[in-house]
Amino acid sequence: MLPPRAIGFVVLLALGAAVPTAAGPISYVARLANRNRVGLTVTNYGFLGNNFTSRSSSFEFPLGSGYEHMSRAGLWVGALALADTGAFIGVTTALVDAAQGGASADETEFTPLGDVVSERSRIQNSRVYSPAAISDQDLITSYTDATPRGARGNQLERHSPMHLTVRQTTLSFTLKVADAFVVNRFVVVNDGPPLRDVWLGIYAQLASGNKSRYTAWPPTGSSGPGSWYYKAHIEYDAARRLYAERFCLAPPYPSGCLSSLVPPWAGVKLLGVTPGDIATKRVNWRWWGFVLEDPSRDEDREKYHLMSDTQVDDPAGCLLLGQCSPIQLMSVGPFDRVEHGDSVSVDVAFVGGDDDPGFLANADYAQFAHDLDYRLPAAPPSPRVHVEAGSRHVDIWWDDSPESASDPTSPAPGGVDFEGYRVYLGLDREEPTRLAQFDLRDSTGFDTGLEPAEAPEPLIVDGVTYRYRHRVEGLRDGFRYWGAVTSYDTGDRTIESLESGITQNKFIVIPSANLEERRSVYVFPNPYRVEAAWDAGSTARDKVVWFGGLPTHCTIRVYTLAGDLVMKRPFDASVYHTENIRGIWTRDRNGDTGPPSLSGASFAWDLISDRGQAIASGLYLWTVEDRAGGPVQRGKLLVVKSDRE
Repeated sequence: MLPPRAIGFVVLLALGAAVPTAAGPISYVARLANRNRVGLTVTNYGFLGNNFTSRSSSFEFPLGSGYEHMSRAGLWVGALALADTGAFIGVTTALVDAAQGGASADETEFTPLGDVVSERSRIQNSRVYSPAAISDQDLITSYTDATPRGARGNQLERHSPMHLTVRQTTLSFTLKVADAFVVNRFVVVNDGPPLRDVWLGIYAQLASGNKSRYTAWPPTGSSGPGSWYYKAHIEYDAARRLYAERFCLAPPYPSGCLSSLVPPWAGVKLLGVTPGDIATKRVNWRWWGFVLEDPSRDEDREKYHLMSDTQVDDPAGCLLLGQCSPIQLMSVGPFDRVEHGDSVSVDVAFVGGDDDPGFLANADYAQFAHDLDYRLPAAPPSPRVHVEAGSRHVDIWWDDSPESASDPTSPAPGGVDFEGYRVYLGLDREEPTRLAQFDLRDSTGFDTGLEPAEAPEPLIVDGVTYRYRHRVEGLRDGFRYWGAVTSYDTGDRTIESLESGITQNKFIVIPSANLEERRSVYVFPNPYRVEAAWDAGSTARDKVVWFGGLPTHCTIRVYTLAGDLVMKRPFDASVYHTENIRGIWTRDRNGDTGPPSLSGASFAWDLISDRGQAIASGLYLWTVEDRAGGPVQRGKLLVVKSDRE
């Protein structure tokens, strides 16, 4: 089976589990786009990001790095509209200026049309494969502005419906040249009277930082490196319709920025509109500094003026302020008249880049993909992967499903152009080491043949047959390793060989003695020294000590030398996982993989007592009681902390 990949998650927000209306309860749902190197939260009510209500990805790039770039973004639609009471200026917004940490569903003027964000994929061995899919991960939802609302929260004016339905499709690609952007397509249908001078806008509050350095969340001035905001350098490229932001600690730019603290760039790019060509429209770009409860944009007429007034602001104004907390609005229009039943749409890309040239290249490829209507060539899909951990080694199994996959863009017979597999594993989360390659014997490529990877006997797990196995030895028990198995094709005269992205089946595995290898219980690292490479500067709740070689069913206890019980945990090999251990894997911090593959005989302790306190330096005693009647095993654990704790 596929490793427990975090394909996405659904969150019923605090407001949304049961919001009663005349038509019944409404569910406000969030879902993570996480198929490539961008982690972007999307919702079924037009809001993008998570407003830093949790450590899950808001707009994280690279996904899993801890580098977060945006608290909030969303759709604005403005028009000259009609109602029973006459003409009015209408602007429906998914969000307005607000402080971080609040429930985003509180402020949207859109109402979900359903309680899901559905998923489909063009990857042929995906569990959500659909021939109708556009990308490797399509996330699809719909919402309406037809529900009247009174002023509430940060929306200080009563909402006047224009009777719009929005179909939102989020697109993510794993192809290496396309793995650093996520596209949101907003199709706005007019279900009411004709609209005139329609404008579509994307509002975004980009602010970059490293969330891994904050002990509290949402980030505060008293936590970690201080305030998250007022540390931004912004640029606007009018030719590309591209807003860019990067971390900058303090002016002057770039010498005072200390950008090595948060190296990536992030941005928002307007790709195109329909109907018509974007060259026939005006694109306005405005920015302002965040001021809570600023009254200058709290009425629809003010918002519409902001969208429609022809202007491109000077981003240097942020630099001139010394430090600012910028909010941007990019709008496109006007669509002169939108009749009842007609629609207009806009495509917007959220782009990341490891550096400035890479960021621009990624933005340009997003435009290229849009101009091709996203009909990108595809490598064979990555295989389904199953990983087994042992002491100082792991076995990586995979199936043969890519070998029969068809690429309609390939000139190969039947579009079947599979060529081989590549196996990756390493300590670098972003770029694990390529350890092996297996290539068909066809006079193309390495010609190693696939036979060296064939297992003596196939492994069948959950109905999936894994024909291939590669063992990696010489690993360190208790360390986290990231890996993947990719597929690649032959290429042709016009397109070089394409490789599936490692994000398709990326996994995390932690070696230690498995059930067959265990002889007696052992604890490592022991002594635990917080300044050692093992600790790597972790915060108090990110530390991990491992118990290895455990019986299948046992109880683990840790005591002080005085005999006081510090920790007691039951262990069951069949169900144990590390989801609540921050230093290893948690669902909200690790969107790039599923839970780690473990040996089945290991248990992680985060050095937090049963009273919820980080333990002090000292010598501790441990016992492991075999609940199947085996002997009680005992030992000692030395913890040596530093002055900084």
